[in-house]
Amino acid sequence: MGDVLAWILATVITLPLLGFYLVYIFTVKITKKKGRAVRLAADVSTLFFMAAVYFLAIEIWGRSFLWLMIIIVLSIACFFTFIHWKARADIEIPRLARGIWRFSFMLFFIAYFGLSLYGLSFRITTAIL
Repeated sequence: MGDVLAWILATVITLPLLGFYLVYIFTVKITKKKGRAVRLAADVSTLFFMAAVYFLAIEIWGRSFLWLMIIIVLSIACFFTFIHWKARADIEIPRLARGIWRFSFMLFFIAYFGLSLYGLSFRITTAIL
């Protein structure tokens, strides 16, 4: 059972879009609400995209950039907190956390595709030359 769980987790981290899709399909089957399913899939797969970006960076550059990822997420949190405070004069923690998390999803989603394309082109040019 542990091997199966490890295989599933490794696959979802390697292919976070598959994790997004699986959560989406599972949620649609249960709730019959596509909008809610997309939001839940984005919330759950944010961790998969973060892990995928981390491992892609290690594979491409041979170094860990976890410190940079943490600084980026904390900077996003500070920025969103400031904007939320200015706009509402009162901070609603659940709403703020949801906004930070979903923006992180978009950021790491884009970073995943950017690093995938960069890594692929880098390996192809290295193999050719």
